[in-house]
Amino acid sequence: MICELCGTEFPKTKRVIIEGTALNVCSNCAKFGTPVTKEQARKESPVLQRLERKRYRPRDIYEREVDILVRDFSTRIREARMRMDISQEEFGKQLNEKWSVINKLETGDLRPDDKLVTKLERALGITLREKLKPTEVEKKTAGKALTIGDLIREANE
Repeated sequence: MICELCGTEFPKTKRVIIEGTALNVCSNCAKFGTPVTKEQARKESPVLQRLERKRYRPRDIYEREVDILVRDFSTRIREARMRMDISQEEFGKQLNEKWSVINKLETGDLRPDDKLVTKLERALGITLREKLKPTEVEKKTAGKALTIGDLIREANE
């Protein structure tokens, strides 16, 4: 290991505090500081200091609500567009999308990404997302942890 004070390579270093800074030093340089106690070593950890300052608490993903695309998004899009009395081509031009994208959305062949969902909601004045509460997640998974398989099944329903 290399001494952090003089730069000499030694097989073993000691942890000492020199002028308020904890360093790994050789036995020759150790006389310039005071040895670090276990209590000081724990307190000096920058990670622990940050955690203590922020009072870190791990967050459970089930504590907050999650936005999920509604199941009947295709019919909502089609009905809202028809209420506006415009064709798929015209609506596609308004959104800067191809008419084939609008067609696939209305038939349910294409699931829109978040960006497209936002564009559709603004243009049509409808909501295509619903908030899923933690209790609803528990109901859907019957008290078990939510798995990727559950999400895939949910997407295919």
